[in-house]
Amino acid sequence: MYKEEQSFYSNLLDNYKSQLDKIQKKIYSIGTLRLFCVIVTGILLYIFHVSSMAVIISIILTGTILFCSLCLLHNKLFNRRNYYKSAIAVCRKELQLFQYDFSGIDAGNRYKDIAHDYINDLDVFGEKSLFSYLNRSASLIGDVRFAEILKDPYIDVDTIKKRQEATAEMAGRTELRIRFQALGGISDEKVSDKNDILNFARTPLSVSPVIRIIVRILPYFWVVTAIAVLFDLIGGSWLLLPFLTCAAFAFLRNKSISQLQTRLSASVSSLKIYARLFQVIEQEQFNSVGLVEISEKLSVSGEKVSGRIKRLSSILSDLDQRCNAIAFLLLNGFLLWDFRQLARIVDWQRLNAPHLCAWLDALAEFDVYCTLGTFCYNHPDYSFPILNRPDSPSMKAEEMGHPLICPEICVRNGVELPKRPSFIVVTGANMAGKSTYLRTVGVNFLLAMIGAPVCAKTMEISPCKLYTSLRTTDSLADNESYFFAELKRLQRMINRLQQGERLFIILDEILKGTNSIDKQRGSLALVEHLIKLNAVGVIATHDLQLGALAEQYPQYIKNFRFEAEIIHDELFFSYKIQQGIAENMNAYFLMKQMGIITN
Repeated sequence: MYKEEQSFYSNLLDNYKSQLDKIQKKIYSIGTLRLFCVIVTGILLYIFHVSSMAVIISIILTGTILFCSLCLLHNKLFNRRNYYKSAIAVCRKELQLFQYDFSGIDAGNRYKDIAHDYINDLDVFGEKSLFSYLNRSASLIGDVRFAEILKDPYIDVDTIKKRQEATAEMAGRTELRIRFQALGGISDEKVSDKNDILNFARTPLSVSPVIRIIVRILPYFWVVTAIAVLFDLIGGSWLLLPFLTCAAFAFLRNKSISQLQTRLSASVSSLKIYARLFQVIEQEQFNSVGLVEISEKLSVSGEKVSGRIKRLSSILSDLDQRCNAIAFLLLNGFLLWDFRQLARIVDWQRLNAPHLCAWLDALAEFDVYCTLGTFCYNHPDYSFPILNRPDSPSMKAEEMGHPLICPEICVRNGVELPKRPSFIVVTGANMAGKSTYLRTVGVNFLLAMIGAPVCAKTMEISPCKLYTSLRTTDSLADNESYFFAELKRLQRMINRLQQGERLFIILDEILKGTNSIDKQRGSLALVEHLIKLNAVGVIATHDLQLGALAEQYPQYIKNFRFEAEIIHDELFFSYKIQQGIAENMNAYFLMKQMGIITN
């Protein structure tokens, strides 16, 4: 399955390895040339040490220029080497996940939330989770954004359609996605980078108008004064007083400027990390609305964001000249250098600070589209769902499977919920496929709402909030029993429905923590109440009596089942959903087969 896609990554991996080998050889050669340059320069100085000073200086200058040129080339080669290493890691990850090998893959455990509407039940985060299978984030801010979308997907039809179009376009730009991920892999990004940048945007910086005027006229003042001294109109000693005054003023403000310089260095370093990723986006022309919007956010008054960041970096580099004591004295004495650069930083902040948050959001969104585009490219047999504004159908799918089950063994089933309210009640034996079916429905519903293709031949949904109750757990810390925890979860669901919220509900074995008679009575009442509250969804149960509701509410409830067959004392599962109520159960048979019981 997906042999063409795997072949693409394999060929690209081989190409990157070949390029890396060439780079490694060049690095070795340049290193040898650097050593040779030093040795030859030393030999020439020894041979011509009795020659004129002009010859010696020429040898030193030539050797130094050659050595520095080789160092620059060496650094460029090291950068290319790091890029190819990162690109190789990207391709290897793709090939690894085609085999459903999750070793070393980020599980996203930091985003887990047991109380969430569905992420715990649907294995959205954790080992071998949806997040670990999909996530291709090149940046930490993209990683966080993708997790946020999985936790709180879109329900607006137009928004989802826009994301589908952008995802489809990104699917066709595989080399762009790999380049973006590879650059992100060598970025040295830190968790604090975004906060450092936003703190810079929020930090009030100013330079008094008087200082600005003085800084602006100082160069002209020194030109006029120098001419006056040249023509003996004033004595040279008159140059000393303004020089010392400016230097003294800068010295008195040295501590505050140094503190600001330290903070700015952190912010600019963070921005420079993202600048390369911004540049990748800026170099592309996009067609879909979602990607065009991102591109437009990364251009202010016709100037690209990466260029603006480069200018800020240049200003900070100029400010860094103050770190040298002699440069500090001369530059501030003649030009009030610290305040000149501070004024430039204030001007940059005034023009760009209002856009910083939007730039980072645009980068994070593009990162998410790279993730979804990769998922779309890797699964050409998946389809984008049709989105319905009314609730007809609420969800309908043909040949729907779970994306985390290997295609060779994945059994696909359909689902049809024609309107709101409506429910499918699924009965069946243990291990027959009920729980997997529920998660398949839930995961594909979630994929549809984030703008991704779904693991189905066709699908239609009416987007709304997703709510599940499949894995309720007790809490010793809160002195809360399993049964009470389930009741609280069901209570939250009912309260939201009563407030008019549209929910797509998936429940597994309602009221597991009570006796069978009480459970049956409560389950029947709950389903009836859900119908009155205009809910829609899928319910799995072992209680065959729950299937009787279809006779009472034939227009709202349909029965489906997963069967297990015992043939020649062996248990067989088809994992195919069928209409009707389950006829076979297997708990007694399994206990007997395992020797738990003997009768």
